[in-house]
Amino acid sequence: MIIYRYLAPKPQEPPKLSLAANQQLLLMPIGDVHYMTEDWPRQKFINHLKWGMERGATFLGMGEYMDFSSASQRSLMLLLRDKVKKQLGEMIREQVETFCRDIEFTKGHWLGMLEGDHRHSFEDGTTSDQYLCELLGCPFLGDAAFVRIAYESLKTRKPYPDTADCLLYAHHGFGSSRLAGGHLHRVEDAYKAIDADVYLMGHSHSKVNAPVDRQYVTPDGTHYHRTKILARTGAWMKGYVSSRPFDVTEQAVNSRATYVEKSIYMPSAMGGLAIGIGYEPVTKTVYRPTIHVSV
Repeated sequence: MIIYRYLAPKPQEPPKLSLAANQQLLLMPIGDVHYMTEDWPRQKFINHLKWGMERGATFLGMGEYMDFSSASQRSLMLLLRDKVKKQLGEMIREQVETFCRDIEFTKGHWLGMLEGDHRHSFEDGTTSDQYLCELLGCPFLGDAAFVRIAYESLKTRKPYPDTADCLLYAHHGFGSSRLAGGHLHRVEDAYKAIDADVYLMGHSHSKVNAPVDRQYVTPDGTHYHRTKILARTGAWMKGYVSSRPFDVTEQAVNSRATYVEKSIYMPSAMGGLAIGIGYEPVTKTVYRPTIHVSV
């Protein structure tokens, strides 16, 4: 697990965040993009990022940015000749660079990027996800990250008490469900084992969330609660792609359904979440995070 302290950026002047007064950061998880899949919604994806940029958002990569090989497919690639591996790696680097050119306007606005299941491993031991992090100038967060989002006073530049910090646990995710609530089961497993304020997972292509309140008592006897968020972060891969009837002379592969349609899964929840994060005082010395999620 990657442990990381992220200092929230200063609010923009004039402010662009359409959030409550007690919220300082707009966090937008971006995952399960699957760039290069059939009928990939390029303009919709770019517009989503532009919407965030216009509001001063910070992005968090949740994995699976490119539609590369799975673990079983990567094991088969080990059998390739060294020259073929090198040629394949060069082609994939070019594809990552092409994707990055589409989103380079977000450079400098990423908290970091997790690694997903669909990726390519280069001959030097690095991966396509790491290369994307290099191009965008952001930390590589591996399989899972535990991030402390902290704040400094705009006047004194001194840090706020650590009770104001928002603890974020992010994992690319695993497992799925045919029912909406079932997607949160794996997130709840993390909730039981890790004390955080926001729990994020991708992978299942679902976009569901649930707020959970927990109660506390300060040393001086003040009773208060902290709202914690459990969420799956959506996707950008179309599960159902329609077309006209195919001619019998055309390649049959072009008419075949995606794995989502073949298994009659629910369509992907296109898009991502927008999470407003901030803090407010409970007493003169104790703060609590304030969190709001929009779908």
